[in-house]
Amino acid sequence: MRSKGSPERTEAAALGALVERLAAKAGYDLTPWSKGRARLAEDSGMSVWSIGRLLRGETLPRIENLYGLAAALKVDEDLLLDTAGYPKRSDRAKVANQPVLSVANPPPPEEVADVLGITHPFVRKMLISSIVEAQRLQRESDQHDDGQAGGAAVAR
Repeated sequence: MRSKGSPERTEAAALGALVERLAAKAGYDLTPWSKGRARLAEDSGMSVWSIGRLLRGETLPRIENLYGLAAALKVDEDLLLDTAGYPKRSDRAKVANQPVLSVANPPPPEEVADVLGITHPFVRKMLISSIVEAQRLQRESDQHDDGQAGGAAVAR
């Protein structure tokens, strides 16, 4: 669970407030019992539940959802990406010119979480720790070639 002062919480709250202002400016009525949230959800490709969590500042949406929101709100996607703390498309294009990732050059677990769009802090921590543990077990298995499938790491 995130603490009130965590960077993710601050970014989520800032993004929620920004989207609320932009949605009102774009003509979406977000007052209770109006159809504005449903319309924004449909126009952006998000669920009404996700729109509600976003507007309340509870969580950051996946990066691909910000593109849909930017299109629905008719704003530059960089405004939403910056507020959420995500890299811009131009910044991600620079990463495309990096060396090819392979078994010899695997991506760091944090980058895997980013690519998968895992933004919730607890879920990110679980995923990253699982990857680190899987890598450790694989290295241990690779070091023990005793004829057993999976080596000593799996035998435990």
